[in-house]
Amino acid sequence: MNVENFLQLPITKDFIVVAGHSGLHKAVHNVEILDFEFSPDIHHVRDTIFTPNSVVLSSLLFAKQKPEYLLNAVKSLIELGASALSYKPVIYKDLPEEVLTYAEEHNFPILRFGGDEFFEKIILETMAYAKTQDYSFFLETIVRRLMEEDLAQEQLKSILQQIDRPFDKYVFVANLRGKGLSQSDWKQNFLSMEPLLKSGLICSYKQSLFLIITHPSQQFQVERFIHEWLTLSAIPTEAFTFGYSNWYDTQTGISTALREAYFASIFAEIDKVPSCHYKSLASDRLLIELYRKDPTFAMDYVTSFLAPLLDDKADPDLLETAKTYITKKGNIKEVAVDHYCHPNTVRYRMAKIRQLVVPIDNDYVFYERLAAAVKLYLLHSKLSDE
Repeated sequence: MNVENFLQLPITKDFIVVAGHSGLHKAVHNVEILDFEFSPDIHHVRDTIFTPNSVVLSSLLFAKQKPEYLLNAVKSLIELGASALSYKPVIYKDLPEEVLTYAEEHNFPILRFGGDEFFEKIILETMAYAKTQDYSFFLETIVRRLMEEDLAQEQLKSILQQIDRPFDKYVFVANLRGKGLSQSDWKQNFLSMEPLLKSGLICSYKQSLFLIITHPSQQFQVERFIHEWLTLSAIPTEAFTFGYSNWYDTQTGISTALREAYFASIFAEIDKVPSCHYKSLASDRLLIELYRKDPTFAMDYVTSFLAPLLDDKADPDLLETAKTYITKKGNIKEVAVDHYCHPNTVRYRMAKIRQLVVPIDNDYVFYERLAAAVKLYLLHSKLSDE
């Protein structure tokens, strides 16, 4: 975590940055208390007690009626590698201008408490947050391996042991994407709910979130459970796009389940629907595997087939119409509604597109080839934005 993360904790939300705004990126590895260490009356040096990358908490009692002690203290903290000084405004509400100026010049954050927060509680909450963040990073690394590497069975078994969770026999995965929500907010809400899952885990992956649920039976009504769980937690389900996997044996199929849920949610966004089951994707699964295994080959096909529409001089309405035409499964009226135009305008554009890309093919071949190219194009666009 860094100083900016520290300021986002519930107990520090009312803290004010009074100097060193450019230093909020500094890492925070510890939180310590400063009492009298920088008072000239104390005849020992604390250069081995304050650790680097610490947020130092103080009431500034050591400088009571001695404001000249404050500048020396800030200089010493900077030399010792502290990340920030956070003071309780009981002795000083405002610090001397020379102290603030020096801190600002050296990008050293000075924070003022917002109220009567207790030092011990600040330390406990900070360390709890740091521990959670470390574990979250560990899980994200594990899930990235499960998603992006073709792991041998022994590797998969080792990874599941590292996670150290009481997984049941079968696994089902849901992938969630927020609709216009702040990622940091909605992801943090979900991650804080993880202890409520008896057998599973919640993990962030790129711009989405995985709900990994295990159960002794594949007959478990997992989607109903997810929606009831979110409702009880006051999280609106309509604010998310859902992608669902099939059930798999946890020990052998968790990687497959993760990929299925992830790509199902991608296609739910492409088709602008609330949810999508991987098993309902039919032939789109072939396109997913083609892109996953050989994205260069897939995009060579896309750029070659759609070249007349991707050209800088091409009418942008043609590409947009082609995309909507495919996501609406060829429904002219729905395309017209989406583009605020007459159905005949859509028919004219589609005739123009056909003339540009496959002028000699029949309607069925035209749709088949256009659908494959457009879906790969949309899939690539979505993944490139991750």
